[in-house]
Amino acid sequence: MVVKKKVTIAFVIIGILAISTMIIFSTYKSSEAYRKAKAKTQWECSVVCAEKSTPDSYVITYSDAKILSNTGVLTVQNRNDFDITVHLLCEGKQELVSDSIPAGGCYSFQNVADKEYTVGIHAEVDENTDIKAFVYDGKDTEPYTR
Repeated sequence: MVVKKKVTIAFVIIGILAISTMIIFSTYKSSEAYRKAKAKTQWECSVVCAEKSTPDSYVITYSDAKILSNTGVLTVQNRNDFDITVHLLCEGKQELVSDSIPAGGCYSFQNVADKEYTVGIHAEVDENTDIKAFVYDGKDTEPYTR
């Protein structure tokens, strides 16, 4: 009888440890650290809005980051609480422009291999507002969560 209780208690403890481990692993897999670790390449392309857009001027602020895709797909992740539009500029090529990327959303540019791009970001925000965006080499459509 005493052995049966000890075995039951041991199984309950093992079960609790297993469930706790699964929860911790699941939380890590949904975290930004895991996403960064699995991304092939990541570029921080955040900028500070150079000037506020007006009905007469569409302001694009360009990042200092130069990006190059090995996969042929570049995914932009919007890490703001407002929408952004991303412009990829490559010497000798037509500028590529994303659709409006909602807050926390992603957008993938296709067929962008073997060329170096500069990232420009437009947002309807005030001057000197931080605009946060990351670019991944490959298709990564996981939405950004804080």
